[in-house]
Amino acid sequence: MYFVSILSFSYLIDIQAFFIRIITQDKYTVQWLNNFPFLSQSLREFWGRRYNQVIGTILKESIFHPLNLYISSRSIVSLIAFTISGLFHVHVVLVVFEDMSSVLPTFACFFLNGIACGTEAHLPIKLPPLIGWLMTFSVLFITAPMCLGPFVKDKAVFFGIDPLSYYGDQWLSKLPVPKFCPK
Repeated sequence: MYFVSILSFSYLIDIQAFFIRIITQDKYTVQWLNNFPFLSQSLREFWGRRYNQVIGTILKESIFHPLNLYISSRSIVSLIAFTISGLFHVHVVLVVFEDMSSVLPTFACFFLNGIACGTEAHLPIKLPPLIGWLMTFSVLFITAPMCLGPFVKDKAVFFGIDPLSYYGDQWLSKLPVPKFCPK
């Protein structure tokens, strides 16, 4: 559920790009954070073109393209980029959460997704759209808990800005009923 909320919450962040284009009459633009990741029909499409485009662009320009000049295998270069992304996420787990037990699962999440993307690149067939979508999100739903575990375990760090989340699933019942609601 947390994975789904991250994918959907990011659209609220993308609203700023919309308003900047309107206010500046298309003179300035901001890169969208996501490009409808729920529509991805492959892992490569999800990570490369749809999810977190800002970080994806940074990884492409600073790691993938330079290494691609020296290493001929795009799959190996892609796996190196996923490995470095995994190391960045491990750094966050260590610095923010101080959770040594989540280091290996966090790194494994990105490394396994890198292997899956490399494997997908060498498949001899292209899957039908629905099967590709199901396979993509099956892999993501299996690997996402490995990376998101520290966020779920340490609610004080992640949910500290939202006091309603301390009530768990009971917070709706604690809100007063508006007077305009029918009886």
